[in-house]
Amino acid sequence: MLAFRTGNPGKFDTAREHLAPWGIEIEQVPLELDEIQTMSVEEIARHKAHQAFDRLHRPLFVENSGLYIEEFGGWPGPMVKHALEALGPAGLTHLADRTEKRTARFASAAVYVDADGKRHVFADDMPAPGTIAAVPLRGAGERAWSDLWSVFIPQGADTTLSAMPAEEQDRFFAEWRRTSVVAAMGACLAGQQDPHRVEV
Repeated sequence: MLAFRTGNPGKFDTAREHLAPWGIEIEQVPLELDEIQTMSVEEIARHKAHQAFDRLHRPLFVENSGLYIEEFGGWPGPMVKHALEALGPAGLTHLADRTEKRTARFASAAVYVDADGKRHVFADDMPAPGTIAAVPLRGAGERAWSDLWSVFIPQGADTTLSAMPAEEQDRFFAEWRRTSVVAAMGACLAGQQDPHRVEV
């Protein structure tokens, strides 16, 4: 059983879904860890993975992501959770009113630490952009667990990720399940891809 350091049940369920095709079972392990101040989700994930292994001494992974608003120089990036806690979804959409294009991107990094303490990094630097909605729109489905998804409109969509029609949302999540950093990690662990960058 692979440990996933997260206190977020929605994030855990998503990771379990992305790893299921590879037959990898995971256990949710909440740990309070220090978070370094940087705009790089990869650096944060590497730092947290190191801390988590020092405490658990077993194979594990961490995943970190951020929302980068282009015209704000990438802010809030990995600090999006704190931005949402301080401003709320409506506050974030209101701030985006000060931009011309409302363009934003997600970036994610997963770091797997093997039994020897070596870190394997899986990073997705800026996939296809989307936009910040004019107002938050939250759906009622089981995938509406993130406040962030109520403000982000994926490229080519007409509404937020949370408020998409079920069929369109299913297509988006099926593609994400296939291409996410967690899925890439699963493929590597299952021997289906060459190992990604390894750090001692």
